[in-house]
Amino acid sequence: MFRRVQMRMPMIDITYKEIPPQDEAQVRNLISKVLGELERPEFFIPYAEWELNSLFDKSYALLDGAYVGDKLVGMAQLYLQQEMLNEFKDVLGLREYKVCELGGNLVLKEYRGHGIMYHMIRKQLEDARRLQFDYVISMAHPDNAASLKSLKKLGLEFMKNATVSNGHEREIVGMKL
Repeated sequence: MFRRVQMRMPMIDITYKEIPPQDEAQVRNLISKVLGELERPEFFIPYAEWELNSLFDKSYALLDGAYVGDKLVGMAQLYLQQEMLNEFKDVLGLREYKVCELGGNLVLKEYRGHGIMYHMIRKQLEDARRLQFDYVISMAHPDNAASLKSLKKLGLEFMKNATVSNGHEREIVGMKL
């Protein structure tokens, strides 16, 4: 007779912090590795070169990381630049509000399941409140149940399905802060 035993994930020591510019090579490697291993590439909108060149521009986005020792194992961005978000503000009827976006959420496959993304997004929500944003939004492919479940667990609610200007279909979720 077989008995099913639920195994707990081993504890790992994870440090969360702002990613410093000297870790740019690690950021680019993380992006390349995670995006290269996606089973459904349409779940992540690829970075444009100008976005990669803006990774450490704090007027564009805050860049947070999860580290195991000195190794970057996850990252998340909080997009701040209002001009970049105008399309979404228009789609959602939020043009007169200060809106930020949770995005650029990537975790190495071997480190998933440790709550890394949950902790990083919680920190980003705190940052959004501290910076006095009115709304925070995020978007995911409608079939990306794991991402949508995580965002909704943190309190974001369905706002709208939309095809964004780059042709990607997305479910937009958000919350009033």
